[in-house]
Parts: sequence; C-alpha cells; structure tokens
Amino acid sequence: MQYLCMLCQKKHLASPTQIKCDCGGALWLNDSSLGLTKRDIISHDFTLWRYCKAYPINREDVQVSFDETITPMPQLEWDNTPIFAKMDSLMPTGSFKARGAAIVINYLKKQGIDCFAEDSSGNGGSAYAGYCAKGGLKLNVFIPAGTAAGKVVQTKMYGANCIEIEGSRADVANAAIDSIHTHGSYYVGHNWHPLFIEGVKSIAYEIWEQNNYQAPDNIVAPAGNGSLIAGAYLGFKALLQQGEITKMPRLFGIQSAAVNPFVKQFNHDTSPVAPKNTIAEGIRIMRSSRITEIIQFVRETHGQFISVSESQIKDALFKMGQKGFFIEPTSATAFAGISKLISAGVIKPDEKTVGVITGHGLKATDNISSLMNEK
Repeated sequence: MQYLCMLCQKKHLASPTQIKCDCGGALWLNDSSLGLTKRDIISHDFTLWRYCKAYPINREDVQVSFDETITPMPQLEWDNTPIFAKMDSLMPTGSFKARGAAIVINYLKKQGIDCFAEDSSGNGGSAYAGYCAKGGLKLNVFIPAGTAAGKVVQTKMYGANCIEIEGSRADVANAAIDSIHTHGSYYVGHNWHPLFIEGVKSIAYEIWEQNNYQAPDNIVAPAGNGSLIAGAYLGFKALLQQGEITKMPRLFGIQSAAVNPFVKQFNHDTSPVAPKNTIAEGIRIMRSSRITEIIQFVRETHGQFISVSESQIKDALFKMGQKGFFIEPTSATAFAGISKLISAGVIKPDEKTVGVITGHGLKATDNISSLMNEK
C-alpha cells in the first residue's frame, strides 16, 4: 500500500505510524486498482462491506463490524423543492464517521495493532470508541481540557480512556499523535489518517445505488475538516472513471458564518478566521488538514462552499424536526445551505439533491433543549 501527498506529490510506503507527509501535508491512499463497478457489488451482503472491491481491505479480513446497513435516503419537500435526506445519523455510532472508523480499525487490527489514539470530543471519538469496544481493542481519546462531560459521555460509555490536554486544539492533536511514545497507542485521528476517507467513500456508493446507479445532481453536507465532501468526491470520481456514471454531482460544503475557513479560502478571502462559538459545534474547525485538496475537489464538480447564519441553522434544525427528522445542529447546516442555494436559484426543483444528515439529534439533546427554550 502506498500513500500520496497531493501538495508536494511525494509518495510514502504505508505504515501504521505514517500520518503526515514530511512537508506537513495530509496523505491520501494512492491505489488506482480500487475501482468499483456494478458487477463488483456483493449482492447478498446488505452492509457497507458490499463495496469491498473499493476498499483497501478484503471482505474476509473484516473482523470488527456491526453489520452496518445501508442508511435510508427518504424524499421530502424542502422550500417547495423535492430533495433527499441521507440519514447517516443511523450509522452504528450515530454519525457518518462510523464509515471511516470501520475501515481504519479493521485494516490496523489486521496488522496486529490493538491500541489506538484519537483526538476528538465528538463524533470522531465516539465512532472509534464504538468500534474499539466491539473489537476488544484499547482506545485513548485526547480531548481539550474542560470539555463538557455531555460531549464525551458516549465515548466513555464504550470504555475509551479520555485524556484531557491543556492548550490549543492543535496541542490536543499533537498529544494524540505523540501517544505512540507516551501510551503505546497508534494514531487514527479522523482528521489525518489516510484510510479514514476511504471508508467515507462508501456514502457515494450507497447514494449511487439508491439513485438507480446514477449520480444525483447535487450533494450538500456540513463541512468541518471536509472528510465527507472528500469521501463523496473520491467515491463518485472512481465511479466516473469506471464508466458507471456519466457525470460528477456538484458538491456543496456548508459552514457556519461563525467559523468558515473553507468559505474564506474558496472565495480568496485572506482575512483571519476568528474562533467564535456556533451551535454547529461539530464543524467548529479553524483550518482543515486537507483544505487545499478539498477546495480543488469542489471546484472540479462546479460546486461551492457557502456560509449560513446561526439563525438559519436553528430554523433548519426545527424545520427538519417538524418533518420527522431528529438531527444534531451540525447536520442542520446542510439543510440551511439547501434553503440558501434554492433561494439563489443554484439548486432547482427538477434536480436530484441529497442533503446529508451527519449526526443524530440524541447526541445533542442538551443543546437542542436550550434552543427550544429560546423559541
């Protein structure tokens, strides 16, 4: 297996301790043989492993699994426009990040590794914690000092060891990366590990199959570090290269106006990103580890990065609830973005648009309750 840095084009032989390029850039799997065609789908396997031909792991090597089913994609009416909601809130740990954790943990377990490290107080940490618990593996999760207990209760419930780190978010990540020396744990951070996005690709294959083996016109998702946008791009790009689809969907990454580094860089805005609070706390990331590459992906699809206000996120959250979808506020940014794109005429009623529900509302009941009390 080989990794590639898209920034400096340096190639690296894959190893469990190789997380970044020497230039500081993120690494990506470099393997053109991992294409998928309709014939490659394991038809009797109704889990994300039905697409194993596209992953860097064989089906027979999967040891840690919840039999992750294909998540629903129901249609709903949104601002007089039919759209689809991809319900990744129903993944085993309640968010789309279970897709990435599934691939990383299975691949490294095959290498004989049984102790891992992650830096996350949210969905990334709980995804890895769930898979490590299922596989009987150890996990050290590094979190910022003072993190609210409610944010890590799911991670702790799975039995992960949560370690508080003083300092910046970068300090927390560095402590997790260095834990190979301090705790004997191999770093699997969802913002950096090259194989995490390989698991997220599965969302593209599911949407393709659910859409009668065609690409939709638009995919809209929250953007924090951007792994969901990147995974969707890589999955659909592979399908296009295999001749399974005839076009790429336009990809739209939605950020809160409070913290929007993708939007700023996409629009060549060099003003600094100020660390403000947002109800979409899952995407409160000051700078993505893959920002340059992912912006290029979105430009290639003729998509956009746009910002939405806190009030627009809140309105979308309650509007989704009234339609039967209990989602976390971070997920609501996608649907606030869809409203804005519909209003601007960018998304049209005759197009097939998929909004991704990235996390379940049960993960944020305290925050949602507070927002309800403000109404």
